[in-house]
Amino acid sequence: MRKFFFIPLLFLACALNSAVIERGPYVEDPALTTAVIKWATDTPSPAWIEYGPEGKCSQLMAISSRKINHSLTLHGLIPNTKFCYKVYVENNSGTGVQEAKTGTFRTLFTPERKIVNFLVMGNSADPQGNSEEIKKRMAQSMAEYQADFIIHTGDIAAGGTPQASDKDFFVPYKKLLSDAPLLVALGEEEYGDNRSNSEGKGFLAANYKRIHSMPWSKATPNYYYIDTANARILFIDTNNMYDALNAPSINRDSAQYKWLRDSLAKTGSGKWKIVVMHHPVYSSGKEEDRLSQVLAPLFEAQKVNLVIQGHQGAYERTDPIYRAESAKSGPIYITVGGSGKFFEESSYNNEWSNKYYALPHFAYISIIDRKLSLRTFTHDNKRIDALDIYF
Repeated sequence: MRKFFFIPLLFLACALNSAVIERGPYVEDPALTTAVIKWATDTPSPAWIEYGPEGKCSQLMAISSRKINHSLTLHGLIPNTKFCYKVYVENNSGTGVQEAKTGTFRTLFTPERKIVNFLVMGNSADPQGNSEEIKKRMAQSMAEYQADFIIHTGDIAAGGTPQASDKDFFVPYKKLLSDAPLLVALGEEEYGDNRSNSEGKGFLAANYKRIHSMPWSKATPNYYYIDTANARILFIDTNNMYDALNAPSINRDSAQYKWLRDSLAKTGSGKWKIVVMHHPVYSSGKEEDRLSQVLAPLFEAQKVNLVIQGHQGAYERTDPIYRAESAKSGPIYITVGGSGKFFEESSYNNEWSNKYYALPHFAYISIIDRKLSLRTFTHDNKRIDALDIYF
């Protein structure tokens, strides 16, 4: 890499009062050679970021102009590599910078690596505002696992506004989010309280899109995928089926369904197929099933290995399911929805349900070649489930 030199003090010496970083920094939109670092200050402020391979954090630099919501794409990265970064904002006198906020991340992996590890969480929305201790302990537990990225199954914050996201998610998981890229499957909360009527039009763009950057597709952030190591992980939006009027349809004749079908079909041989979505296809919770007739046959035909779901306030793992029954082979469905305070007891005694826990939890998934290891833990790091899948 070439090293570039700037004079940041001249750029920053234009303000009378220092800004405070209130959100972040956090990492999103990981790729083989780029990543996005985002943060927000309490007042408009210029800022700059240094980054480089671990151990050489000041090798490259990028500058962000005076604003509150900052987002910088880091270029010149190398696949399969851990990077570090430092975010600076001006000091009180406007003649220098405050102490840097730091973090790390890994770029996505090329196919030959065949090893990837990631964390899964969901339903961090907390309307009652009384889950602080649970989230504090969960963040500490999750930080003990080396994650190349973090998957959130949706419902980040109650009401879906940036302010609610700070309270429910960015503050309690601050350190975790500074050290691993975030990938999200949209939940109904991301569409706001008026999602079922015309007043909800534009809410996602005005709120969620202001503070999140997911990997590119023709319909980001609603549906997209990443290829990393020997896995394709696809994120879809199921909210239209559950009355979010401005969410894209997932019916068989929809653009989203056709994209999902084609993206699964074009996945290379020897790759894991993992689908992430908010509403469950199979669930023992109380939510009405509106998806199994549409998506289960597709997942079975395309030989999806694992479906990661949210919404339900519990952890559940199914047996392999084929044609709505337990089978020797077929997709396994896990529901990860216990990152807040809402916990939902099982409403049905389904023969395909293998594990069900109505308590706070997160999952850690490790792929090594043709073996996928799933481990699920409570917020205080007690293991409640373990499964190895081979293909």
